[in-house]
Amino acid sequence: MNRSRFQVRILTGALLSALLRVQPIAAQVVPDTTLPVGERSQVTGNPNVQIDGGARRGGNLFHSFSQFSVPTGGSAYFNNAADVQNIFSRITGGAVSNIDGVIRANGTANLFLLNPNGILFGPNASLNIGGSFVATSANSINFADNFQYSATNPQTMLLLTVSVPVGLQMGATPGPIVVQGNGYNLSVSVAILSPTARGNSTAGLQVPAGRTLALIGGNIDIEGGTLTAEQGQIELGSVRSGQVSFSDSFALSYPGIQNFGNIRLSRQALADASGGGSIQVQGNQVSLADGSIMLIQNQGIQAGGSLRVNAFQSLEMSGISPDGGTYGGLIGETVGVGRGADITVSTQQLIAQRGAGTLTRSYSSGDAGNIAVNASDFIQLIGRSLTNPRLASVIGSGAFNSGDGGAVTVSTGQLSLLRGANLSTSTFGNGNAGNVTVNATRAVEIIGVSEFIAQSAINSNSNTAGVGNAGAVTINTARLVLQNGGTANSSTLGSGNGGSVTVNASKFVEISGTVPNSRLFSYVGSAAPIVAESTRRVFQLPDKTSGNAGSVTINTPHLSISDGANATVSSEGTGNSGTLRVNANLIVVDKGSAITAATASGEGGNVNLNVRDLLLLRNNSQITTSAGGSGNGGNIKIDARSIVAVPNENSDIRANSVNARGGNISINASGIFGIQPRPQDTPLSDITATGASSAQGGTVQLNIDRLDPTSGLAELPTTIVDSSRLIAQSCPVNPSSSFVISGRGGLPPTPDQELDDDADWQDRRRLTVTQQPGVRREGTDIRRRGDVPNLTGEASDKTQNHSTPYTPVVEATGWQRTPAGEIILVANTSNSAVQNSLNYPNTCQRR
Repeated sequence: MNRSRFQVRILTGALLSALLRVQPIAAQVVPDTTLPVGERSQVTGNPNVQIDGGARRGGNLFHSFSQFSVPTGGSAYFNNAADVQNIFSRITGGAVSNIDGVIRANGTANLFLLNPNGILFGPNASLNIGGSFVATSANSINFADNFQYSATNPQTMLLLTVSVPVGLQMGATPGPIVVQGNGYNLSVSVAILSPTARGNSTAGLQVPAGRTLALIGGNIDIEGGTLTAEQGQIELGSVRSGQVSFSDSFALSYPGIQNFGNIRLSRQALADASGGGSIQVQGNQVSLADGSIMLIQNQGIQAGGSLRVNAFQSLEMSGISPDGGTYGGLIGETVGVGRGADITVSTQQLIAQRGAGTLTRSYSSGDAGNIAVNASDFIQLIGRSLTNPRLASVIGSGAFNSGDGGAVTVSTGQLSLLRGANLSTSTFGNGNAGNVTVNATRAVEIIGVSEFIAQSAINSNSNTAGVGNAGAVTINTARLVLQNGGTANSSTLGSGNGGSVTVNASKFVEISGTVPNSRLFSYVGSAAPIVAESTRRVFQLPDKTSGNAGSVTINTPHLSISDGANATVSSEGTGNSGTLRVNANLIVVDKGSAITAATASGEGGNVNLNVRDLLLLRNNSQITTSAGGSGNGGNIKIDARSIVAVPNENSDIRANSVNARGGNISINASGIFGIQPRPQDTPLSDITATGASSAQGGTVQLNIDRLDPTSGLAELPTTIVDSSRLIAQSCPVNPSSSFVISGRGGLPPTPDQELDDDADWQDRRRLTVTQQPGVRREGTDIRRRGDVPNLTGEASDKTQNHSTPYTPVVEATGWQRTPAGEIILVANTSNSAVQNSLNYPNTCQRR
């Protein structure tokens, strides 16, 4: 994201807000003359203004003003008939509307306030109406019969409509809408074990239950203001140009609009649609700062609503409240039987930092809502609150009673969790935690810890003495990087079971590093650990976990685990460990790292490694399935082309049990180098399966060549080869050919023999080059100019212009010993002379 552009736009919006704030607020509700005579608005009183008259058409009442502002402590009262359904008020002058008092209307009429130049609601502004309220800086209101009630083209209108409104026509430069206030009156538990206490404040802009509060304009800036629509809808839309549509229930849509403005909530601003309501936010850049919150809390049996943020370019959430008491973000809760609200975010870039979050939670029998985040470019969750380390930048869902937690699904180009940030689901009761699914086309990086040593993590946890289970964690990406304490895990701290963890990385998985001055390290795993006593007291956890750890599966071409990191399944309580499976082309475990399945008292877990090419162990690294207590050691199964370790680096493959039977190790490989089976651990690189005693040792089975004895033997052919067909006839060899047999000085016959320095036999005779047409001899250089030269054993080096008869090469038929003791192969042993000629069969032709 272009952060500088983002900051400039935010500053621009703040400047516009500041310009609105300095406008003097006076009692200025002034009618214009654009409505028909006798139907114009009538205004009396100051500062409490009563508005009568207007043009009535069926259930619609039209008002038109050149100015409309309400001072602090004042009011504007629309004295409409009780059966009026909609009040349309337009401001046709060039001034911004400053509202710092009360706007009232009779009955249940919906009120539209239309000022293209912008509207400022001060900290004392409030609503006392019976219907929905729409404040907009659009140019006109569109009706179903194509009539437009325009503030920028306010000619006298004799034919007003009885039709229903269907949308707003935005101009090219709509004015901003600003809502000021002193911040919300919420009590948010930083321990997250209790729901948000909303209080009974009536400050800010509030509509009756089931109604809609909509702010549609240029930039929308909520500066400590509060917006409340109990069981209703809150609509925030920042649009540069185009037509905004809405239904009969004022649910807004933005078909075909490409140019959006910015929306900012700051200074503990609040948008609250609790009671099963809905919130929709539509803008280009949307930001929540200083602990600002969008909240939907379901308090009864009604169905959960929805919280939807569509930020065309970016959504940024930052910080907690200035006093450090609460955090900011998007929150959906249920404290009743009904289901909690779902949260949906659609943007290009999402940034949450300093304790901001997107959360759904259940504190009752109702289930928490789901979270779906789609950020096409990237998601960054950064850090925790500096004043309260329990507040992480997070996207997550939790269950604190019998209801289940919601599912969390994230789709993005790149996901980054940094300095203690979390993407998680959890249960603290009898309900189950939801699943976590990450789809990141480019990369997932989980790096580091916070200032208070809290790890960055993607996880699903069961943090309860109840029976709630953790959810499954699935990560689909090209590259997964966990460094310096980053984790991807599922765990249980009580009687519930841990969930499974599945990683599908099409490029590589890198797990590396530890946290200095701590026992923390980077890992992918599922665990049932024992936590500190202080934590057990807070969450009422048992002294020992009884739940089982889940299984872990990693599918990737390249898995690298280094610098003390782990891939692990483990149980420190009475439960069992899960199974750890890795399918990879290459696995490298280095510098004190490990692939482990361990239990304290339950049955040891299993490790299955399917490695297409190489498994490499270096520098005191381990592949282990260990069991303490009465549990048997787990099993290790490795299928690899090659397994390599350095003998004196103490890298081990172990399936040991302290008090019971050792596990089983089965290895199928083409080659195993630098590591070998031994009856017990040594300082060398070992393969062991020890038990409580020698009689309880496990088994180690090595299948080095991957031969399958059950596959049978290949049958030999029954037809014997006719050797006579393989013997050459007694024809002369072409003079330009050669037959060479090397002596004993070549390569040794086996790799474990040293090279032999015996010299080869060489024929040192000088070669006579018989000149062929097109061949030139220059010194010892022979250059071809056409035909191949004829090389013979003649001593003469005279240049010939014609071919010289050659001595044919024939087969040796015997041997002779010379007086000097030399052995000479001869062609005929019938007499002592060596035959230099041979009669040829008629079938052969001499060349």
